[in-house]
Amino acid sequence: MDENPNRKDRVAKAKAKAAEDSYGEKDITVLEGLEAVRKRPGMYIGSTGVRGLHHLVYEVVDNSVDEALAGHCDSVEITIHPDNSVTVADNGRGIPVGILEKEKRPAAEVVLTVLHAGGKFGDGGGYKVSGGLHGVGVSVVNALSERLHLEVGREGHVWTQDYARGKPANELTKGAKRKTTGTTISFLPDAEIFETLEYDFATLAERMRETAFLTKGLRITLTDERGEGQSETFHAEGGIVDFVAHLNEAKDALHKKCIYFAGEGEEGQVEIAMQWNTGYQESIFSFANNINTHEGGSHLSGFRSALTRTMNAYAREKGLLKEKDPNLSGDDVREGLTAVISVKLQDPQFEGQTKTKLGNPPIEGFVQGIVNRRLAEFLEEHPAEGRRAVMKSIDAARARAAARKARDLTRRKSALENSTLPGKLADCTVRDPSLAELFIVEGDSAGGSAKQARDRSTQAVLPLFGKIINVEKNRIDKVLANDAVQSLITAIGTGVHEEFEIEDARYHKLVITTDADVDGAHIRTLILTFFYRQMPELIENGYVYIAKPPLYRAKNGKRELYLEKESELEAFLLRDKFDKFEIVDRSGKATKLSESRWQRFNRSFKEYEGWVSSLQAAYGHDRVRFLSESQILDEGAASIAGVRELVEGPDPEGEAYETELVSADAEELVVRAVHRRSGLARTHRLPATLFASTEYRKLVEVHASLLKQVGEPPVTVTLGDRGKDAESFAELRRAVLELARHGVTLQRFKGLGEMNAEQLRVTTMAPESRTLQQVTIEDATMAEKVFSDLMGDKVEPRKEFITNNARDVDVLDV
Repeated sequence: MDENPNRKDRVAKAKAKAAEDSYGEKDITVLEGLEAVRKRPGMYIGSTGVRGLHHLVYEVVDNSVDEALAGHCDSVEITIHPDNSVTVADNGRGIPVGILEKEKRPAAEVVLTVLHAGGKFGDGGGYKVSGGLHGVGVSVVNALSERLHLEVGREGHVWTQDYARGKPANELTKGAKRKTTGTTISFLPDAEIFETLEYDFATLAERMRETAFLTKGLRITLTDERGEGQSETFHAEGGIVDFVAHLNEAKDALHKKCIYFAGEGEEGQVEIAMQWNTGYQESIFSFANNINTHEGGSHLSGFRSALTRTMNAYAREKGLLKEKDPNLSGDDVREGLTAVISVKLQDPQFEGQTKTKLGNPPIEGFVQGIVNRRLAEFLEEHPAEGRRAVMKSIDAARARAAARKARDLTRRKSALENSTLPGKLADCTVRDPSLAELFIVEGDSAGGSAKQARDRSTQAVLPLFGKIINVEKNRIDKVLANDAVQSLITAIGTGVHEEFEIEDARYHKLVITTDADVDGAHIRTLILTFFYRQMPELIENGYVYIAKPPLYRAKNGKRELYLEKESELEAFLLRDKFDKFEIVDRSGKATKLSESRWQRFNRSFKEYEGWVSSLQAAYGHDRVRFLSESQILDEGAASIAGVRELVEGPDPEGEAYETELVSADAEELVVRAVHRRSGLARTHRLPATLFASTEYRKLVEVHASLLKQVGEPPVTVTLGDRGKDAESFAELRRAVLELARHGVTLQRFKGLGEMNAEQLRVTTMAPESRTLQQVTIEDATMAEKVFSDLMGDKVEPRKEFITNNARDVDVLDV
């Protein structure tokens, strides 16, 4: 009897599925060399966003700093070029160039292409003290760069080699003779890997400043060639004493002289600088081998315990604390203290690749002993300063006791009233904190809309009334007396400061939801200051978010979309339209605009803008605009002689300018140019130095690339029956977007206050469609400085901040 055909079919399908789902040796993939880095870049540099981009620079600079710590380097120069490539040059010993016997390749090539290769692991004369103990740094930078150029001064010669996405493009080549030593690495981050290639000068400057403070005598120069350009040099002969002075810049010091002491032993070396100020915040930063140990560790524990013990002993000895008085707590003696603890040790034990906690047990006792002895000596030798510091700690203890009584009274009152939550809080029903969200909004009107828009099961809303107190300027007892602060503390449930317990958090998402105007920004800043100073663990555990309402609401027919970024708007406008665009250039050549062509054009145009901006800063806007719109760049004229030949010849048909040579010599061309469309005439002086510059040479190269992609301007862009003329690449880009925008209704939002409850729900509260920005502390010392400058008592740092950042303001609400 035949088997059931349906059953046979089912068996065959089951076998086929089993074969599909099988997991055997053929499924194991081994990633060779640096492939793993390109496949999973986040494992090595944290992210492929702005943070990871800056990390590339830190990795290369850290190698130069290791040379400085070893006593072989005193200068590092970092340059950001207009195309967002970066060059890091030092005057250290230079990466070794000899052939490694095992690898049969030059040592420099091995360092740049093999993970865990470097002079930091052996027992030889590489590095006794080093921050980059994992040995992945420069090879990871190479893997994640579109191109990298290495130049080494060593053994009396210059050695060079080029790489493309981690792979050698040529052999290590011995070049001209050179007496000086050092390493120069130039790299362009890979646009295929990173979300953005735009470096932030301020972020790099803050990191380099910190590095210079921690490496006494090292001079670091950071130069930005983009746009108008800027340059800063960081050099701290005073080392960490200068660091403490920098951190206390916006504060009033309690004693003029910064306390400094250092010690050395079998465990390593330690340097400590400290100074009390009249403020109420503790600002203590610890470093091990120049690595910022955000989570502290044995060196910080040793410092804290010795500080508390020594201050109590001194206060008792001098009769400032009576027999019946309780001891000062660690929080009391650290109020208003700014300190930097820097240890250097040969074999630091860090917790994982993040290197944020030092785990060497002997260091704790080593630091303790030095602080006990040297701080006691300072207090004895400077009785006036010692007395002021102790009296400040005693005042802090009294304020803390008063705050504790106030909290106890509030708790008793709440128990009697049988309610522990603020009256205006609209709580959620879920009791699992990991599912619960608290939206902190300003006032009743916003609170009303948010309450209508929320999901009652998981989303709570807390409207804040009155202005939250500036915790930067006030002691803990005054802070806790503020109604808005009380509401926040009670709603969140963790307690505050020394009573803080992260496990008691009632919500794992705290969303600051304020308007985009000045008042909203001020309230948001005050809330963030409170969290940073009194509940930093909420930020460290990733509980704090800022609501990011969209920039636009776009409507095309029945399709409606909320868009947060300009890039998202561009993608929305061009979607399904690429193959309908046609670009006809000056010669009549037609080009279809595919999505890949548009992406290549945008990448090249970004680089083009960088070089143009750099040249405009050096030679003037009108002069460079004339070059970019005339036939000079189209023909690739790369010298003053080539430009002269073009200007003296006939102007091509369709050329934007009629040109006439007024005068010429070896130093300068003077050209009269009449714009054909407008009739505007201008005379341009074109110096020979312009055509000899690297920026101009790079501009010629990228201009040629753009000509291949979209043709020679002026061009006509058409979409269906609509068209636009464009005389330059910038106008071409604008024309494409303007044509794509036809028929699309755009509404631009300024803030949450403009939205009704439904719009608020879709854009800000509904998890599937909202955008939240998580608040993180990327750089602890930078965060400390910003909060001190902007929220502290002194006006001058705020004025300086506004002056330095005024040009970056896009929208001013006055």
